[in-house]
Amino acid sequence: MTRGSFSHINAQLEAALRRVRPEIDLDVIDVAKVFKDDMLGQLRCLLGVQREYGLSSWSSKDMLRYRLSRSQAYYQAVSGVVRDRFDPGDYDFTLQTQSLVNAALPGVPNFVYTDHVARAGMSSLQGQFGAPSRGWFDCEGEIYAQARHVFTFGPKIRRMLIEQYGLAPEKATAIGAGASVLPSTPVEMTAARFARRRILFVGVDWERKGGPELVEAFKLLRERLADATLTIIGCSPDVQVEGVEVLGRLPLDQVARHFHEASCFCMPSRLEPFGVVFVEAMQFGLPVVSTDVGDIGSIVVEGKTGHVVPARNAAALSEALFQTLAIPDRALRLGIAAKDRAAQFTWDAVARRIASHFPGEPASAAAELEVTW
Repeated sequence: MTRGSFSHINAQLEAALRRVRPEIDLDVIDVAKVFKDDMLGQLRCLLGVQREYGLSSWSSKDMLRYRLSRSQAYYQAVSGVVRDRFDPGDYDFTLQTQSLVNAALPGVPNFVYTDHVARAGMSSLQGQFGAPSRGWFDCEGEIYAQARHVFTFGPKIRRMLIEQYGLAPEKATAIGAGASVLPSTPVEMTAARFARRRILFVGVDWERKGGPELVEAFKLLRERLADATLTIIGCSPDVQVEGVEVLGRLPLDQVARHFHEASCFCMPSRLEPFGVVFVEAMQFGLPVVSTDVGDIGSIVVEGKTGHVVPARNAAALSEALFQTLAIPDRALRLGIAAKDRAAQFTWDAVARRIASHFPGEPASAAAELEVTW
């Protein structure tokens, strides 16, 4: 069970499950589409948001959307629709992506795969939308308490589930994520590639992904490495800086071409639960320079596959880029290590890790497939 779009992740995970476990009869249900037909239920939810959060919920569409998906009314309404529409006798288990609704059916094991928990983003979200309500935290906690097992993208969220939500350690596993963009041709791993000093940024949300800091860091870097360039994909900020090319949104196959041509990947996120794009960059043999927020530091091994620096620190970011690109042979070593590490981050591997916990699977299978963090 899914809820709307999830950055290509739903489609990738579905396809991987069908590849690695073709004997499973898999129904894919988008609960947002199911609930869309319930106009009266939607109206009740909107009134429920106003009662739970106040009139400020109507200040913008983004505010209303954020609070709606974190309201007791929406949680209860969607859970009710799921229980009414789907017969528990038809399913051996359920698997849901994200943790904004509860896909659990009575008596049926439910598995959760999520990159985020509400408490992980409170400090950054309070300023924009306000913290989720106390009632919502109760609802979210119920999802995890009722789940047979919770799979997280990275270890930080797993630790939060254990320490702040009271989940038993044996009920949570950090299994990583896969790449939506993969090389279809051999990856060039030569010093000449890294001597070209091409920095690549791929992200839709320019400010949240640290774009402004990257531009400032790039200006500083050019004072030391005048031949360095920066390519920006996924968004179209107004950047008038020599050596910077802004390409905006591109089809995935064109994004892959730029991964092939780059010498380094840099996305210095201010807020990032996990960051699938880092896994994608590493598949192309790119050293990664980023920040120490979320689980990025669990993906990027400092000094081995790239560098991580504090968020919003352009000077530290520029120095990390210099250390990565100044000596091509050193960049090559980082890139080789990144490519090797990326081998465990594939959607087929994720699907195997999840499926190893399904009813009837041998207990030893899960341990053999764990990620090396």
